[in-house]
Amino acid sequence: MKIFALFGPCFGVALSAGVLSGCANMGQTGPQEIQLALTPMNAECAAFQHDSMVGRSPSGGQSITVPRSPGATDIVCYANGYKDKRVAIVPDSPGTLGALLTDLGPVEMAAYPARLQIVMEPADRIGQAR
Repeated sequence: MKIFALFGPCFGVALSAGVLSGCANMGQTGPQEIQLALTPMNAECAAFQHDSMVGRSPSGGQSITVPRSPGATDIVCYANGYKDKRVAIVPDSPGTLGALLTDLGPVEMAAYPARLQIVMEPADRIGQAR
C-alpha cells in the first residue's frame, strides 16, 4: 500500500499493464513440428487428436506437424511388412503459473516432445502386415 500512496494510481495501472502484456506474449500457441526417426525409413505416420486426423507425414517423412493441445496426441505409423505402431504423446505440463493465468488471454501451450524415435516390428505372419 505504501507503494501505491508513494507513486499514485498511475503506477498501479502501469504495473498491471506490464504484467498482463507479458502474459499475453508468453509463448507459442500455433502448431508444433515433431522430428521423426522412423524404422523402417519408408514408414508413413498420421497424428490424431480426439479421433480426428490432425497431421500426416509422407512416406519416409522426417517430421510431422500437429496443433498444440493440452491433451494427448496419437501418432500412428504403418509400412508394408510391419505391424502398425501407435505412440501416444502428451505435452509437458505448463506449470502452476500457466494454470493460474489461463483467464488472462493467450498463454504458452505446453509442448510435445521435439523428436520421436519410432521402431516398428516386422509382421510375424501373413495377414498382420499392412
